[in-house]
Amino acid sequence: MAASVSDLPALERIFDVDCHLVRLPRAIPAALADYLDNPATHAALRALPRKSLSSGDTFDAASLPAHPGRRDLLDDVRLCGELLCDLTGSLRFGARIEVLDRAMCPRWHVDHVSLRLLVTWRGPATEWLDEDGFDRSLLGSEDMPVDPARLRQAAAGDILLLKGERWPRNAGRGVIHRSPCVEGTAPRVVAAFDALC
Repeated sequence: MAASVSDLPALERIFDVDCHLVRLPRAIPAALADYLDNPATHAALRALPRKSLSSGDTFDAASLPAHPGRRDLLDDVRLCGELLCDLTGSLRFGARIEVLDRAMCPRWHVDHVSLRLLVTWRGPATEWLDEDGFDRSLLGSEDMPVDPARLRQAAAGDILLLKGERWPRNAGRGVIHRSPCVEGTAPRVVAAFDALC
């Protein structure tokens, strides 16, 4: 079951046994949207390595162009990391930002993590399936049949929490999702956050 919530405290719905995905719809601040339209920002984000950060930290501001919107991006990294750490009890989180001209994970798959937080800041956002009765042996297949009525998609700005295969007692039940098609569109900018022990 997926849940859509209206405020940050309600993200705790992820702890419901039958809830595997929580979506918090949010709008992208105008300054951040403009910042992510800048090719210099794309180049800087592509160069950012994956980082292990302490709760409350964010990327080094000096690694990004000093244009309006930079603070919004850094603050959102901090917010997302803190949310994930608060929910999981972790002191650290892993963060990566991807600038994509094509789908990074175009096939339906599950993540082999406990809990992942995803935010698409620009472009089409993550897709997932309502999966009652879904045959998981078909995951990763190029020609996997998908009923369009079961297809769901987040919007840019939304916070998504997805249970993975390593969530306690969740083996074989991780959220089935994929990266959307981006060919013919401007680059997609997505951030992924994982709790670290």
